[in-house]
Amino acid sequence: MTLNICVILADDRPAGPGERRFLAALAQDARLLVVGVFAAPTAVRPLPGALRGALKIEVRAFPAPDTAPGLTAQPGPIPPGGLPACDVIVDFAHATLDATPAHGIWRLSAFSPDAAITEARLRAAVTEVILTVDAVPAARAAYDTKFLATRNAAYAREKSVQLLHRELARLAQTGTRPARIAHPTGPVRPRNRHLPDYIGAVGRELAMRAWRKVQVKRGQRPGMFFLRLGHGTLADLDPARGTDLIPDGNTYWADPFLFEDGGETYLFYEDFDFATGRGHLSVGRIEGDAMTPLGPVMVQPHHLSYPFVFRWGDEILMIPETHQAERIEVWRATGFPLKWELASTALEGVKAVDTVVFEHEGAWWLLTNICRDSFGDFGTELHLYRIDDPMLGGATPHPLNPVVIDATSARGGGRVFEHEGRLLRASQDNSHGVYGYGLNLMEITALSDTDYAERRLRHLSPDALPGVMGLHHMDAAGGRTVIDLRRTFTGLHRSGRGKHQHAAAQEHHHQGEPDERRLGDGEAEPDLHTQ
Repeated sequence: MTLNICVILADDRPAGPGERRFLAALAQDARLLVVGVFAAPTAVRPLPGALRGALKIEVRAFPAPDTAPGLTAQPGPIPPGGLPACDVIVDFAHATLDATPAHGIWRLSAFSPDAAITEARLRAAVTEVILTVDAVPAARAAYDTKFLATRNAAYAREKSVQLLHRELARLAQTGTRPARIAHPTGPVRPRNRHLPDYIGAVGRELAMRAWRKVQVKRGQRPGMFFLRLGHGTLADLDPARGTDLIPDGNTYWADPFLFEDGGETYLFYEDFDFATGRGHLSVGRIEGDAMTPLGPVMVQPHHLSYPFVFRWGDEILMIPETHQAERIEVWRATGFPLKWELASTALEGVKAVDTVVFEHEGAWWLLTNICRDSFGDFGTELHLYRIDDPMLGGATPHPLNPVVIDATSARGGGRVFEHEGRLLRASQDNSHGVYGYGLNLMEITALSDTDYAERRLRHLSPDALPGVMGLHHMDAAGGRTVIDLRRTFTGLHRSGRGKHQHAAAQEHHHQGEPDERRLGDGEAEPDLHTQ
């Protein structure tokens, strides 16, 4: 069915990127018809004076990016006779409204004047946004917290309109209002007395960032990736055990994929060179507990990563990450493992990363992460497409895209595969202010043209890994596992890049150490039905 929607904007501030993106998205969605856009005063108490003044200074000093489209028409005041008849009121102003639409008044917590400030002050792992329908919590999203409060608020507002759009699409699809979700009490409202604490937190963060720049000039790199090769499956992977594969020179290795062919196991990976500022794709052969690099697989003028290699019938295909080319590409091996040719493309004009395809119960699906915001964030929204086959023909977006909106689980961290009757997806946890903070094994529990759901079975974090700040990607094949990890700071080899004729390897068994533990073996979390 088609929903008639009234939109309320705040009358004391111009429409921000979030509101503008929301209206632009609705203008292209036949399921949702905007019958009027109006301005009204907020009914939420303003921030205390000193705090409000400090944040005004902050936003002038550190303005948030804004690439959203403009408004096609300016909002007018609410007519004396009230709002026109509509099914849903979307209230960005958090106003006092005398109306009872059939499907309620919808509000996002991110648009409250005090939203996202406390999370920035406390350096929260994530900033949560709640969608309420008639003041009842109905859906949630989680975003990595920015350390500046004004930027964190702008980020949450612009991103969370995708949650609002998706839930309106779900209502149009099912005809049923969202049900109540369990939600704990939100963060403490910011007050003037919190200002010194917040200023101190910002000062420490700026000092740390400045120190990182000094360390880079001294020949160190923050967060460089390396690979760890182990034994087993992803279900029992222990990130503390394995052989480390560390490149020479001013480079790092990341996004590893294992592939078996002709009785050999090959390792494909991103080969990032700081000298050029971009990555290309390379491959090596696994020999015992070491890797022999075989050379570059693919080099382009733009950045390449995430070499998702898979078999389809008699062909070996690869879907690399090519978001700077603004399309998804499928490459065919013509002389495996080093020679490839472009076979097909899809989603032209779309910036997408970490794409995988898979077959399930006779249907082919594509999962990818797409950026639709001013901040260049690919880590929070997972998009699902139905496709004809791995050549990506007939790509049809899922009606509830993005099917996952959560920085702790949305972004791809490896392939989708079946294990003991379960359909599993490797995903990243991009929380705690760290890209690639942790990894998940997600079980896909519902997959159809009208539904998607998943739950977390395992979570891997860097807590028990000395010198490691994150875990970013994992894969398994032929009884072998591989994972990439992020070091804190690492001195560079001054001798240069090297030719990688062999990999530097170190054994990391950590046997008997006090911090050795198996991560994420507790009970599975509840199903997350696109929330």
